[in-house]
Amino acid sequence: MSMQIVREDQSNSTILQPFANPLWAPTPVQNVANRKHRTLKMCIVLPDTGYDVTQVCDSWHYFLKQGYMVHFATLTGNVAQADQRLLGGFKSWFFGATAETCRLYERMSTTTEFLKPLSLSSESFTFNTYDLVLIPGGQDPAVLEFVQCSRLSFLLSDYIPLCSRASGNHVLGTIAQGAIAVHCAAPNLQIKSTTTPLYMERTSYLLGVSNPSAYASTLIPADKYKAGPTASHWIYSDTKYFYASGRYSGDVSLLCKALRNLVSSALH
Repeated sequence: MSMQIVREDQSNSTILQPFANPLWAPTPVQNVANRKHRTLKMCIVLPDTGYDVTQVCDSWHYFLKQGYMVHFATLTGNVAQADQRLLGGFKSWFFGATAETCRLYERMSTTTEFLKPLSLSSESFTFNTYDLVLIPGGQDPAVLEFVQCSRLSFLLSDYIPLCSRASGNHVLGTIAQGAIAVHCAAPNLQIKSTTTPLYMERTSYLLGVSNPSAYASTLIPADKYKAGPTASHWIYSDTKYFYASGRYSGDVSLLCKALRNLVSSALH
């Protein structure tokens, strides 16, 4: 038995070793004779400010435990700043991160990958070298601005076709406002998403947690939006692409499991 999560690679590239992180926990897989293996790679895409702590930290921790090499990327290459309202203060009692997520945040914030994010603005940057790309959301107005930016749209327009269930072997995931980026990048593709329901965003606004310039669900074409049931945990997996989306932070655990299954399907 080998101790790496792998995807088969027909090329002559060398084996990628687990990166130096104390949380790295490889998952055993069958060794395939005369094959080259590499560790699965994931990119979490962040705005420079205002990201949702739960959506990022819980996803990072889940895939790190699964043996993925997890990178972060921001538009400028600067270290991303979290929405501080979710980490402390009165409002965090209602919408903030749990004590466990706060501990994960402290650990994640000390890693080399987080402190030295890749720059989406670099001419050499591409999502195409990753097996999984995740775009989380957040209540901060900076998040909404980021997911609609032209550079992110350009990069996703190259990546999304690689997620086709018919011919691709890459996977895409979004949470909440992150889904807007998909539809800005691929307005002509028949790809469907869920995102934060209107009633949730209005509740956040009334409680003073958010002040969006527009609600997420209204920025996705009606024929490409899946509202979903009123269940506490629900995600939507597209039928034509290896793409799954969640509505809000409460869906993160379910979304991570779905994305892991999609990666397995895409690579086989």
